[in-house]
Amino acid sequence: MYTVRPGDFPIKIAREFGISFDEFSDLNPGLCSGTQCRTLFPGDKVAVPGFDDGLTQHDCEEALEPPRSSPAWMALANSEIGVHESSSGNNARILQYLASVGLSGPDETSWCAAFVNWCLRNSGSPSANTGHAASWARWGRSVSPVYGAITVLKPLAAGASGHVGFLHAIVGDQIWLLSGNSDNQVRLSPYKGDKLIDSAPFRWPV
Repeated sequence: MYTVRPGDFPIKIAREFGISFDEFSDLNPGLCSGTQCRTLFPGDKVAVPGFDDGLTQHDCEEALEPPRSSPAWMALANSEIGVHESSSGNNARILQYLASVGLSGPDETSWCAAFVNWCLRNSGSPSANTGHAASWARWGRSVSPVYGAITVLKPLAAGASGHVGFLHAIVGDQIWLLSGNSDNQVRLSPYKGDKLIDSAPFRWPV
């Protein structure tokens, strides 16, 4: 059995052990349905062929610094994956995210920063109490890339304030974030490393 590390997810693990995603799914019944898999947390065990707890390709990649324990806000953020804007009316959950920073909606209001704020507050952690993504670059303290770090990206479009989410993984030149308002939903998605703000993009509560 392989012990899941910060930043791991099924496709990445399968690739590291030289097997296809379908082979990985067959070795771990109940983990995936089609291409949709439940979120893996650090410390979970998964079956992979021939693993003996030695070093793997994982150790040769740009690995995330492992936290002492998975931060409480990440469990909450993972449980929100799939929350999305409504095509009719407003999604009440997104309105809760927005309310945590004093915004009333509608649910298509830019809400990535509000999602980060809501997850921190509702896990008992300090938060910036701002719905402005760029403001998170001045909050907390700067840290090295670590699972769960608040991660700030440059504006993705003219006039925008940027994007903010929680660091899940670094794979090659891609930064995987668990964030809100990504394609109008909470999801895991990759961004090019050059999208990080130029100074201290990884933040942690003081």
